[in-house]
Amino acid sequence: MQSTINFPVEEKALRTSDGINVTEAKAIVRTDTNGVLGIVGKDYKLIKHADVLHTLESHIPTELNLSRVELCKNGAILFAHYDTPKLKPIEVKVGDIVSFGVEIFNSYNGMLRVGFMIVANRLKCTNGMIVPESLAVISQKHTGELDAEDIEEKFSQRVPLFLRAANKWSEWSEFTPDAAAIADFFKKHLGKRLMAELTDRFKAEEDQSLWGLFNMLTYYRTHQIKLRETNKENKRLAQMHFDENVIAPFYDFSWR
Repeated sequence: MQSTINFPVEEKALRTSDGINVTEAKAIVRTDTNGVLGIVGKDYKLIKHADVLHTLESHIPTELNLSRVELCKNGAILFAHYDTPKLKPIEVKVGDIVSFGVEIFNSYNGMLRVGFMIVANRLKCTNGMIVPESLAVISQKHTGELDAEDIEEKFSQRVPLFLRAANKWSEWSEFTPDAAAIADFFKKHLGKRLMAELTDRFKAEEDQSLWGLFNMLTYYRTHQIKLRETNKENKRLAQMHFDENVIAPFYDFSWR
């Protein structure tokens, strides 16, 4: 894993084709390929992927078992996924188990802050489950050294809040939304083509509860997002967009 993320990266000054120095921005360059990973502001602080993992692995106060590492945009974006065996899974309803984990992230192009989020996984069909960012994400801008001093405290504060949000899933399993509410949500958060596709798909689902609707959306997000250019890193970024625009608003929508 270290060999995957330990490629050399440096900050480089920018200048125009006329030789004028650009003082308000700089380039982040992968020097083994001379690829420009990002153009960032002058105050951006380069924090290397390996340093992020080392620091957060050392300070997040629970057992972490690395399961996979994903790099996007030629290495500009990092996602590292960890299982957390000491965070007890919950049973939303009989036989429907959700386990928890941690995802560490970083970027060299300003697209992501640096930090980590608590994540969940539905074991029944390996859906990635998302909770509101305000409860799940602990991060900072790239404007200074990675502040690890209060990671343990923040993690300990967020876990109960995260689990409280996750407990909504049990309530959702006992509530059936009406068709008008579903149509209203889809109209606000989906394009016309996807709205029609997912409306038909949910009508065919056995579980017509709000939990069933949520799982249909997270299954689509995890396994079936369609791209014009299908590749792994584009899919991961498309999932981020779907999380922000569809999954996260699901929690705050007035379903009743």
